Amino acid sequence: MAVSVRVVENAEFKNYPAERLIIDSITSRLTGEERLLRLHLLDRIIEIGGPVSISSLIRSAAPLQIETDSLIHSMMDKRIIVADEAGNINFAYPVSALPTNHKVTLKDGRGFYAMCAVDAMGAAFTFKQDIGVDSICADCGQKISVVIEDEKIVNLHPEGSHVMHVDLNNADNWAGSC
Repeated sequence: MAVSVRVVENAEFKNYPAERLIIDSITSRLTGEERLLRLHLLDRIIEIGGPVSISSLIRSAAPLQIETDSLIHSMMDKRIIVADEAGNINFAYPVSALPTNHKVTLKDGRGFYAMCAVDAMGAAFTFKQDIGVDSICADCGQKISVVIEDEKIVNLHPEGSHVMHVDLNNADNWAGSC
């Protein structure tokens, strides 16, 4: 039986009321142009299979006809993307340009690492397509696989797996909470 990935507002949780666990999406922090650049950046990280330099992002985004340099800095200030001292973008939610324990395969055949298990599952919504996730439990090291089709979990192994939730409402830097 398929399980819906969407939050059930009437659900009961052990330590929090459901409304405390519902948070705004990453994209709700972005302007239209920032959303466009973010999607372009996600595609570039996946295409390259690693970090994207800020200078190459600016060049590759030229056809978008947007003020890329200022948008990059705005997105960094909003902690949507993370760059290192050398000017390489290593993280753009939910995609990690660096290897993690959460490998996502999109229905279109592309693959990437996600920053955490929740980000991996959220990729189905970010990329608007079915996905498979191969992950490793942070607690016990067991391999976990999830298949999401039509926004529902259709395959989960091991069957009794659960996702632990971190109260992201208390964190400015989500990457530091994964």
